[in-house]
Amino acid sequence: MMWRRRRVWRVRFLPPTPYGDPAPAGWTFLLVTVFWYLIVETITGKSTFGLLRAGALYPPLVEHGQWFRVLSTMFVHVSLWHILVNMISLWTLFAVEQALSTPVFIALYVISGAVGSLLTLPISPDQVSAGASGAIFGLFGAMLALALMGMFPPYVRNQLLMVLAVNVVIDIMNLGTIGWMAHLGGLATGMALTYGFAKWLRNPRFWTVLAWICSLACGLSLVWDLATPLPLSW
Repeated sequence: MMWRRRRVWRVRFLPPTPYGDPAPAGWTFLLVTVFWYLIVETITGKSTFGLLRAGALYPPLVEHGQWFRVLSTMFVHVSLWHILVNMISLWTLFAVEQALSTPVFIALYVISGAVGSLLTLPISPDQVSAGASGAIFGLFGAMLALALMGMFPPYVRNQLLMVLAVNVVIDIMNLGTIGWMAHLGGLATGMALTYGFAKWLRNPRFWTVLAWICSLACGLSLVWDLATPLPLSW
């Protein structure tokens, strides 16, 4: 019975990698983000100007036409502690890719991050923000959705709910410094996409195409960021 249940939930859209890596997309996002922090942000600097040059989100610049920041901001982090916490969180959520396949993981990560960024724009119109928290909360939302649908034992669901409650308290205590709307938007998006995948959208071709679109959009956003100078008034 348990074997049949796993067959229902675990859908492989891509063959295993030659090295048997169970989370190729997760490691790729992690390594690219670390590279961006160590190389690009070392060159641009950790000042406000440097963060903006590296691709951080700033609503006036988005309104100025720099929409690539909605995605590029996921790869920018303001401090060593910031990226350390986010990348450890990402690493612990590689189970999403193992459970739902690489294309679904890519779509979850990128779309959740983008929705989190978009929801941040009207909430913090004059604030520079950066980080992969929205995308990571999307993966957390995916895990929570799977737990609520019975894929994991009750104790896993309870642990996820406890972690969620702790994060809500942290967000409330740090409303001025933490992008709570990005967290909430990413969480809701991850849950919605996972539920949609489980109930209706099981077509492998759909998720593969969507994953390619998301991957190309992320790559183009980083290239576009490096090629686009800040306005002269900055």
